[in-house]
Amino acid sequence: MIRYILSWLLLLIFALLNATVRELTYKSVFGEFLSHQISVLTGILFLAIPIWFITKYLPFKDKSQAFKVGIVWIILTETFEFLMVTISMKRSFQEFLQAHNIFAGELWIIILIWVGIAPVLFYRLQNR
Repeated sequence: MIRYILSWLLLLIFALLNATVRELTYKSVFGEFLSHQISVLTGILFLAIPIWFITKYLPFKDKSQAFKVGIVWIILTETFEFLMVTISMKRSFQEFLQAHNIFAGELWIIILIWVGIAPVLFYRLQNR
């Protein structure tokens, strides 16, 4: 499992790349809120690259392991996000929670779902 925990750092790199693309290109055109929504969609595509790479070169032994890795990656992602928002950006816990409010148009939860299910999906695709 330690290999998959460390491999999450690849996901972090691609997520930061996605955020950089957002900040340097379309955020000034679409604004903060819409650019974050777009970034969720591009983030799914960006994150598919390292997830595919990981599942190809560090194959899961079975679907159960892929599922467990997805859960661990969700926990790592949320932990990183929480620390970044509350400590680095000095925002409140309430603001952190607001990013999870899909009823307010926030789509962050979709990234978490993707990070959780993608290992299983890629495992199944590679083991047909």
